Amino acid sequence: MSAFCDIWLSNRQGDQPLYTRFSDMEWKMGSLSSGSWMSYSATSKHFLQDTTEGAYSLVLIGQLYESVSLPNMLKQCIEYIEKGKPYKDAAGHYLLFVSNRLSNKTYVFTNRLGTWHVYHYSSGGTHRISTYYLGLAKQAENKELDWPGINSFMQMGFFAGDATYLEHIKILPPATCSVFDEQLQLVEQKRYWNWSFEPVTRTVEDIEEELHSILHASLNTALNNKRVSLPISGGLDSRMLTGIVTEGNQRYGSLWSYSYGLTDDSVETKIAAQIAETASIPFSSYTVPNYLFDKTGAIAASVELFQYLPGTRQACMTEILSRDADVVIGGHWGDVWMDDMGTAGTDLNSWFQKKIVKKGSEWLVKEICEPYFPKAKEVLQAYFNEWNKRYAYVQDADFRMKIFKTDQWSFRWTVPSLRMYQAAVLPILPFYDNRVLDLFATVPTDVIKGREFEVSFIKRYYPELAKIRWQEYDSNLYNYKKFNNRHFIYRAVSKGKRMLSGEKPVMRNWELFYLNDTGKKNLENILIDNPALCEIVPVAKSKALLDMFYKEPSAGNGYAVSMMHTLAQFMKTVF
Repeated sequence: MSAFCDIWLSNRQGDQPLYTRFSDMEWKMGSLSSGSWMSYSATSKHFLQDTTEGAYSLVLIGQLYESVSLPNMLKQCIEYIEKGKPYKDAAGHYLLFVSNRLSNKTYVFTNRLGTWHVYHYSSGGTHRISTYYLGLAKQAENKELDWPGINSFMQMGFFAGDATYLEHIKILPPATCSVFDEQLQLVEQKRYWNWSFEPVTRTVEDIEEELHSILHASLNTALNNKRVSLPISGGLDSRMLTGIVTEGNQRYGSLWSYSYGLTDDSVETKIAAQIAETASIPFSSYTVPNYLFDKTGAIAASVELFQYLPGTRQACMTEILSRDADVVIGGHWGDVWMDDMGTAGTDLNSWFQKKIVKKGSEWLVKEICEPYFPKAKEVLQAYFNEWNKRYAYVQDADFRMKIFKTDQWSFRWTVPSLRMYQAAVLPILPFYDNRVLDLFATVPTDVIKGREFEVSFIKRYYPELAKIRWQEYDSNLYNYKKFNNRHFIYRAVSKGKRMLSGEKPVMRNWELFYLNDTGKKNLENILIDNPALCEIVPVAKSKALLDMFYKEPSAGNGYAVSMMHTLAQFMKTVF
């Protein structure tokens, strides 16, 4: 059973959606207008609410992390729409649709960090809105490829701005009220919230106390009476959340934890097991199976091919989560709020090329994008320059890049990957709580650089968890500073052990999925025996990429093959 709720709106009479995300979902007439449809499963209907006031109707899909009544949310939306009063979005993972039956206008409110995605199709007088991108794309009459968008996807691993694979479908941006007329034409987009960075001098202890209070309240609301699953890694974010959910006064129904690794002797799962044992949580350890080609359909339906296919390791847990949990806690983005971006003494254009543009994208640009979009590299750099200028008022360059990663990378890459959880249960995202963002928009960069704040937080509140080693340093939180070269010593020792043993362990997802006879055969089928892909990428190019990859697998050509695989799956699915 999935935890997805999807909405479809069309301006064409009788224009019913033809595709559902999963077989346990079906389309039913919606309450927003005569042309609205809703799709959900028996499980996901619990994450669907509606209310009315006068001529207005509101539908909320998702979950809130604070106690706010639906009528009050609608009242606030109406005051924003009619009187221009400030709109304060509630914390949570959700999306709001508001309609007015008198004006026949539709208003879509995306949440501040855009965690629930919605798309708009407009071509030849047909206008549609849907939360299910692949269904919208498959039903589109005009399927012209968006090469500037595909170019950004190939170079960064995520689409830039509001672009998608198709020119006539755009994603609605975060923190925005999008206004559609009676024909569902987009007539206005207004941001109801904007980024700022106003650091305040105060003690680390005060900041820790505020963060602890926010996360505790957020999780208490989101987890109330639910069966909770907690993924644990060898890092800090899940360790912090482990401490909070086991403090003794959280109101969940049940709690169990798990971890998975690419090998049976994964360091990550060993550390996770220690954390769970120390916190007295039931724990299960899993080795990631070679699932990719068996689960491609479910992965595509979940992430909608906005993340490369081998990257969705959560897919191996869908059956277990569906059976044993109602929600899963994701520790994503804690490391962004509680670390610096490494911009000190660095030109931001150099930072962009080093931190954002992917190694291995060179082949994709030259062979796939430039034949259709000759200025591929220049346009991508111009996109970043334009974005950088837009936020030039944020003088702290490090926080400005944090805004970029959140508004762009998180919105277009991290969030799609989180939808893989949603194929089973709803993800709870405590570090995406608005109140966490508001807090760190006041914390000076020097306080959080090098994860020092997060380490201090864990040592203060959960000293027993701090005694367990941190995977990145192979040392606990009391001694890790002795390892001044982050990653270096740990990686050097590990590499030495591998060289002595002659082992070539699986280190990356694509190694597990592609570097075997079955993976090679499946890649050849999807890249070469794919008429839709062959129309835009000659077979000779696909063969050349595969030859290069299997002759000398590397991080760069592993990325290139993963992205080609994802593009090929889109072409096969939609055309």
